[in-house]
Amino acid sequence: MRFSVLAILVGLALAATTTSAAAQQWKTYLSRDLGFSFMAPGEVKAERGTHRGQRSGEHPAIIFRSMDNNIEYKAIVVDFNARVGEAASLLEEAVVTFQEGKRTLMDNFGRINNNYGRKSTVDLPNRGGRSMASFYFNRGYLYVMQATVLPANGDYASPEMARFVDSQVLLMRNMEPGATELMLPPEPPNPPGPG
Repeated sequence: MRFSVLAILVGLALAATTTSAAAQQWKTYLSRDLGFSFMAPGEVKAERGTHRGQRSGEHPAIIFRSMDNNIEYKAIVVDFNARVGEAASLLEEAVVTFQEGKRTLMDNFGRINNNYGRKSTVDLPNRGGRSMASFYFNRGYLYVMQATVLPANGDYASPEMARFVDSQVLLMRNMEPGATELMLPPEPPNPPGPG
């Protein structure tokens, strides 16, 4: 009896240590250039990519990405300053594009301070995992926070998805003072001119 109680206590202590070690891996990251911050595990890398809308087409995007325990975390920022008047349509288009061809489990409104947006959770096709995302439009930028639990992880109810998606901050005064500053990736080189 004593041995089993001791084994249980040791097991609980190890689980608590593992959980707190995992919690310590999360850091707050900040992009002053893009006016937002978020929390993510591990090292976040920045890259240039594209955001594709069904009607609006392809637009350049900055993607901040990290991977931990077979969960992919992406903070995507798309510059729509030239189309600010279409913010509601562009936000809705991003949500519809995210959900297209997937089984939607949750689709709800979200809010960060005075900014209203959307949150959605989908199952990816062909048992490709589960993805949760939030969509906000602020100061000419579309912000998409997306966490995807891959099949190798398999814990599709993982609270880490919501932890990432809900960590976004859009007001500078609310951002954590000790956050790690993220640098924008370099602009792609201009193609050579004719001649």
